Order: sequence, then structure tokens, then C-alpha cells
Amino acid sequence: MRTLMNLTKEERDMRTILMAMAAALAAGGMTASALAQDAFDACEIFTQAEAEKALGVSVTPEPVNPKVKRPKVIPTCTWWGSKDGKPVSASTTFRTARTDADAQRAFGEEKFRFQSKPMLIDGAPAFWSAKQGALHLLKGRTWIAVAVGGAKPADRDIEASRKLAEAMAKKL
Repeated sequence: MRTLMNLTKEERDMRTILMAMAAALAAGGMTASALAQDAFDACEIFTQAEAEKALGVSVTPEPVNPKVKRPKVIPTCTWWGSKDGKPVSASTTFRTARTDADAQRAFGEEKFRFQSKPMLIDGAPAFWSAKQGALHLLKGRTWIAVAVGGAKPADRDIEASRKLAEAMAKKL
């Protein structure tokens, strides 16, 4: 199992970007699993097989620190791999709002905050943020952010992210 110190610069950069995405989603009024009492683990929805299909390489889960107590709600799942000697990852972050209106408001604010390309996936509003290198999808009161590809946002694949977002939307 790798520790943070053993990660490459690209992997640390990707981790920083993913944490910034999660913070941006949280700032938009979204809460992990809508303050639900039930446990939630994003990796139970976004499986290793789906990550391998999206990246086209074998992947491993993000390292877990055994000294830290595992939280009840884990909204982000990241799978890591290597392609052509460079680190790649597939990540999903799930956020749920209390109401549909809250979700739509926060989603709309995020869409206008970054230069984005509007999309429609399975009838649900979505957008690609090139600055973040992530595809955002809103289905009901659940918001999913998906990023597939390299450590830098410019190295992320919009088409692979779209296919992964479609698969995640079908599970909601």
C-alpha cells in the first residue's frame, strides 16, 4: 500500500485537484449523502471494473491510511493506474442536496463559475469543465463529478468521462 509520500508529483497534483473539486461541490450547498444516516461508499457504486473499462488499463484503489478511522460517508472514489509510464486515474464524486431545487441551484452556480460546455446525458443536465477536467452531471438531487485521464485537467478525456457518467447515472 502506498502512502502520500510515495506518490508521484502527478498523483499528488491529481489528488489536490480532486480535493478542490470536492470542496467546490461542498461550497455549492451540496452535502455528502444529504446528511443521511446510512453509510455510503462511492467505491461501491463506481467499481474497479468500470474504472478499468474507462481508462483501458488495470487500476488499484486509492491507498487507505490504516491509522485514520474510516468515515461513515465516503463521497469520492478514485482508481489509479499507469498508461505509457504516466499516472492516470478515474474518479467520481457524489453529492446529494436536500431538495431538487437546492441541487439545481448549486449545479447552475457551478456551471457558470467555470467556463463549461453544456451537455445532456440520459436526459439529465450535464457540463464539461475544461478548467477542472471534469464532467458534472445532475440527476434529481444527486450531482456527480467524473474525471478520467491524466493528472492535469488538459490530459483528461471528455468522451471517457461522458461514458462513465452515463454508467453512473443509470445506477441512480
